[in-house]
Amino acid sequence: MRRFFIDPNKVEGDTVEITGSDVKHIRDVLRMKIGDKIIAVKGSSTELTVVLTEISEEQIIGKIEKSDTPVKEPKVHITLAQSVPKADKMDMIIKMCTELGVCEFVPVTSERVIVQGDFSRKIERWQRISEEAAKQSGRTIVPMIRPAEKFVTLLSRLDEWDKAIMPWEVHKEDTINKALEKVLPKRIILFIGPEGGYSYDEAEAAKIKGTALVTLGNRILRVETAAPVAVTLIMNRLGEL
Repeated sequence: MRRFFIDPNKVEGDTVEITGSDVKHIRDVLRMKIGDKIIAVKGSSTELTVVLTEISEEQIIGKIEKSDTPVKEPKVHITLAQSVPKADKMDMIIKMCTELGVCEFVPVTSERVIVQGDFSRKIERWQRISEEAAKQSGRTIVPMIRPAEKFVTLLSRLDEWDKAIMPWEVHKEDTINKALEKVLPKRIILFIGPEGGYSYDEAEAAKIKGTALVTLGNRILRVETAAPVAVTLIMNRLGEL
């Protein structure tokens, strides 16, 4: 069944009201009819099986047939601080990492980031990609795309996370498994650099702030590969795959 994220305030008793862009998608794109069923995700954990009872231009009304609270979200909250890559590579990174369980994304401007300017319109698109990937992968939350930040700004507030991890191609010693060997953090921030990687100064600044520098292996990965690989290694180490 198709999945849609709904405002908890739109649920009253056994009735669900759907408004906004989802109305057009259900009615005109999917061409669903009265009697068809959808999954409506309410809040961060509740899945409602809903039978459509009314379809109009402005809203869709449905009746709740069943309510479930499946455990689909990882216990660890991962923030992916991704230095903004060129072209549409960020689209794929957000899609894949949403499917893997990342909870939020921060677009980062670091020394070697080529793309500059106002990211507000891109953030809107990335948020839509995040929502579609969350629907497709059966998640019960939509990861948020935060406003873009400078790398040095993020370093100044690392106390918001239990653990900071930075894969760096120059570092060949510690792995993600080793970085998480003696800790079970609930909140992790994962730094992934741009096409040119992080500079020595950036890596050293991160290390001084307590960030664990790690290797992702003997081969240099493309920027759109590095983030999904790192997230997978973290999830696997913490038993969240």
